[in-house]
Amino acid sequence: MLGRIEEIIMSRTYLIETANAAFTLIITGTQPTGPYSATYVGTAERVDLPWVDDIGPEKTKLDGAAEGVDFDALVAMCHREITRRGGEIIRIEDISDGSGL
Repeated sequence: MLGRIEEIIMSRTYLIETANAAFTLIITGTQPTGPYSATYVGTAERVDLPWVDDIGPEKTKLDGAAEGVDFDALVAMCHREITRRGGEIIRIEDISDGSGL
């Protein structure tokens, strides 16, 4: 047998806008009390200005992942890391489909 695939029974999806990027944060759990897995994918906002030759290096390490047994602590840790990578959080929108945690 190749290994057991656990069924995801809970998930939350958030769109997070920061000062310099947009992120999608997905948190899933296989049991009602955890553990939980989080994955976030970021897209940098880049404006090309014709009068600027080089606007500097583009932030390339926006994506990340984490795991934890406490849902609230995992969300807080992801928010801190997203802020570190993308700047101040401007807006968070919960776009989950109702299979919530």
